[in-house]
Amino acid sequence: MKRYRQQEPLLVQQVETSQWLLPVHTHDFYELILIGKGSGNHIINDNRFPYTTDDVYFLGPSDHHSFSVAEKTQFCFLTFTDAYLAGLANVKNTVWKRIKTYSLHTTHGFTGSLIKTATDQQHLKALLSILLSEQKNRQLSSPIVDALMGVILGLIERQITQQQLKSIHTLTPSADLIPKIIAYICQHIMQPESLRIEQLADVFHYSPGHLSALFKQQVGESLQHYIIQYKLKLVEKRLRLSSLTVSQIADEFGFTDICHLNKLFKRYYRDTPMVYRRARV
Repeated sequence: MKRYRQQEPLLVQQVETSQWLLPVHTHDFYELILIGKGSGNHIINDNRFPYTTDDVYFLGPSDHHSFSVAEKTQFCFLTFTDAYLAGLANVKNTVWKRIKTYSLHTTHGFTGSLIKTATDQQHLKALLSILLSEQKNRQLSSPIVDALMGVILGLIERQITQQQLKSIHTLTPSADLIPKIIAYICQHIMQPESLRIEQLADVFHYSPGHLSALFKQQVGESLQHYIIQYKLKLVEKRLRLSSLTVSQIADEFGFTDICHLNKLFKRYYRDTPMVYRRARV
């Protein structure tokens, strides 16, 4: 599969086309896509989503995608690197972490158009229009652009939060307990304290023992084992698709230290994270 790399920290592009010419691909950057006009299908991680005017998609380095254009479409692409995201002084650390976490979970159902309200779609369209103008004037490296990006990322983070909360609270209290728990784990995978059994029991109003038993009965494995396996799967993606050091990855996912990550990762993947990464470069 083709993988595209971006050297510039931030780019804004607007393209109008009747035919999508790029192959299915991944990339080493984050990508916000606004559909200015047109219709067709967006294929994300082998899932097909119809798109239309004003739909908004957010993709991370772990995603692969392509478009099938039915009606001539105007795309606006805002792409930025992990280093750019981390370096924005006006973006809160919690916003940055939630955006990065969302990009890892798109295969778990957090896909499709991200922004569905007309007001937020218009706000985003206006902000991207200003960024396009700044890029034409070669002013993408400026405090004004950083401020605009802070607003855009805040808007994205708000939509992500609303989408994740909806995925939890729209389920019925009893029959859908396990999907609720899994959605909660996805949302808080970088926050170890939120995934302690006592905290989970408090959130879902069960005793720790009862909740653990219900989860194991329906899923076939313990809560702790599920969380570890899921976290290591995301670590494995980071090793393959990012340039973060093992130490940075360990810190990102709340491991005690590199030794703790090495021990757990080797148990499931038979190699240390460093050896695993070198074998796949």
